[in-house]
Amino acid sequence: MDLLRRFVDEPPDFQSFRDVKPTLLTCWWSALYAIAIIFIRVIGRYVRAEKMFAEDGIMLLAIIPLLIRMAFTHVVLLYGTNNTVADTLSPLAIHNRQIGSQLVLASRVMYAAYLWAIKFSVSMFLRTLTESVWQRSHQLYLRYLHIFLAVTFVATIIADLGACQPFSHYWQVVPDPGPQCRQGSAHLFTMGILNIATNLVLIIFPIPMILKSRLPIKSQASIIGRLALPFLSIGFTAYAMPVIVDRRFAQPVRSLLASMDILLATFISNATVLVSLLQDRGYKKTKYKHGTERDGFHVKTTVKGGVAEGVGRVRHERWGSDEDLMRSESDDASVSRKKQDETIVSVESIGMKDLKRGRSGGGERSMEGSNNGGSPEVPEKAKLKAIRVATTWDIRVEDGGV
Repeated sequence: MDLLRRFVDEPPDFQSFRDVKPTLLTCWWSALYAIAIIFIRVIGRYVRAEKMFAEDGIMLLAIIPLLIRMAFTHVVLLYGTNNTVADTLSPLAIHNRQIGSQLVLASRVMYAAYLWAIKFSVSMFLRTLTESVWQRSHQLYLRYLHIFLAVTFVATIIADLGACQPFSHYWQVVPDPGPQCRQGSAHLFTMGILNIATNLVLIIFPIPMILKSRLPIKSQASIIGRLALPFLSIGFTAYAMPVIVDRRFAQPVRSLLASMDILLATFISNATVLVSLLQDRGYKKTKYKHGTERDGFHVKTTVKGGVAEGVGRVRHERWGSDEDLMRSESDDASVSRKKQDETIVSVESIGMKDLKRGRSGGGERSMEGSNNGGSPEVPEKAKLKAIRVATTWDIRVEDGGV
């Protein structure tokens, strides 16, 4: 145990900027690819819907701490930190490492701010995704989830800034301030554990709503599988923590693994939306609609023995909403087959401008209170063929003509 403690307490070997330059390039590459993924998601949804969603706005705002973190990380890798062997350092190198040690604290805060921002965006997207089965109690659970995210984010900041006393030892290079001030082990383990915990909550949160839905078991399993992608981030975090300990908390390794974690978390949080863009599914603007669905509804009847019986209460669904992302290809095929067995009755309303004004005749229903004392005449041809209205109708057609 003493040997392990001595190994962990010892600072890592000295590394020059030439040694860490590949790490810096990889960090920038990961950040730029993460930003590209966010822009593809936001621009793609805006072009399709001509609308900026709340979760997309949060995802855009998350770019700010990401860029700030990369600016700090660039200086940190350029100057280094106090977590190194300082016996042979020059006064200029010591000054630079003091600056790097100060900026690494801020970069860790920005790292946590980015991850928790995209977690919040994912929670908002889950609200939209499960809209068809959303209840008031779920709104309360979502509020608890947001409180949990806020508390865990504050905990990561406290672990980053409150583990070393006095506070100035965070950037002290000579003499050695001790492992608790130069390693950042408290922040590593606190943020790692809370990152895993929040990802598990985001996975578990929509499962009860999915299980209560009327979807087939196969479809439910498919949806849960798509929402379980954060397990990849959980696995990466569990892998990164022992690697960093094994490298004696060397900052280049921490920056590299954090950048890879950022890229992976960005891809996971945007995967469902990106797939919907490739499959031409999800929320769309009105001009992409077709048929009677362009008017916001459709009426379905089942023909039995010459009598068209209504399907009962038809729920008015928003065409092309994010609920569409929850359907698998098999669901689409079953819906298509079901439509083939049904008769779609379109309803078109006749406006007042299409009616002729005239005197009230026998057998015709007069309109009281009209300005000119006349009543609209019965249209010459009234056929139940294409009726369009702004609401859902249950229509029963009997034999005998119109």
